[in-house]
Amino acid sequence: MASEAKQFHCPNCLADLKFSPTGQNFVCEYCKSTFTEAQVMEVQRKYMDLESYYQDDIGQMPPEMQMDDRERKNRERFQEETNLYSCPSCGAEIISDANTAAAFCYYCHNPVILKGRVDGMYRPSMVLPFAFDKDNAVEYFNNWAKKKWFVPKTLFSQAQLEKLTGLYVPFWVARSTTSCRMEAVGENVRTWTSGGYRYTEKTRYKVVRDAAIDYEGVPADGSQKIEDLLMEAIEPFDYKKAKPFDMAYLSGFYADKYDVDKEQVLPRIQQRMYLNNGKMLDATTSYQTLASRRQYDKTEALSWDYMLLPVWFMTFDYKGKLWEYAVNGQSGKVAGELPISKGKLAAFCAVIALLVTLLIFFGGYFAEGAGWI
Repeated sequence: MASEAKQFHCPNCLADLKFSPTGQNFVCEYCKSTFTEAQVMEVQRKYMDLESYYQDDIGQMPPEMQMDDRERKNRERFQEETNLYSCPSCGAEIISDANTAAAFCYYCHNPVILKGRVDGMYRPSMVLPFAFDKDNAVEYFNNWAKKKWFVPKTLFSQAQLEKLTGLYVPFWVARSTTSCRMEAVGENVRTWTSGGYRYTEKTRYKVVRDAAIDYEGVPADGSQKIEDLLMEAIEPFDYKKAKPFDMAYLSGFYADKYDVDKEQVLPRIQQRMYLNNGKMLDATTSYQTLASRRQYDKTEALSWDYMLLPVWFMTFDYKGKLWEYAVNGQSGKVAGELPISKGKLAAFCAVIALLVTLLIFFGGYFAEGAGWI
């Protein structure tokens, strides 16, 4: 039966297959075999129970019934092949595949406990695979953080960097067409001097712009634990490389379970589209200023994808405050706020003060010596 087959098992030795971000393929750590996505999907098709999509006497089921049945089976398989862990300290809930045991919380790094299976309703429709491994993620982070001054050296310790976790963050990604209209008064000001007089000319124009703007992927994360601005700071993601969800991509990584549904993130997404609409409409004008500006927006043909997006995530506990860092698992873009080491800052100020004192002392000495000549 389809629910009994593990589509991420090696066809050669039946060991677990894990997704390799560096090779963008699936690797068996036991027999060292590698497989492309197409090969993995072919193996999966061999184990599919095709009879479930047909009726014995009537023939092929209607397409809408096939889709319902397929979605039901996908949800059942997802529920069977995932574990849900709960952190008793911060309340985070972590999803991993059945063969990957979560030992600690990605957020506060305390031990987690197995809570049970994940409800099939949390099965994503799409997943964007990781593009590089943990070593590359550490390199991206170090290159970013070490450019800043006065960062505590403990941030770069081996023990701290070990906490960098490959985490699939739940995102609601909206597709929509927005109808927008902008009305304003455009103003240009020109000044010149003639015959000893300075003249100023102001010209005003009625400005109207109408547009229909298509959006193919406006994201909003569905996790309360992770700061929204942090996730926005590591955008963009290339959704063209997203794949239909398969448990094989989850092997070796964790996933966060969404606790903010699409109805709750809709105002955030509409606000982002509204601001972008305004920028695009304003860019079509060439006036020096726009006064009395009004904008009207209407969201049409809204549809959603529930996606898992790749993020290398880490928190840093420094003097009682938790600092969050994220590395885009596709592009390597890093974001987060860095703490300042007061010890490093004090040492730097002491060196500057010493240099200033020496400059004053020797400057006065040489000035006095010059007076003897």
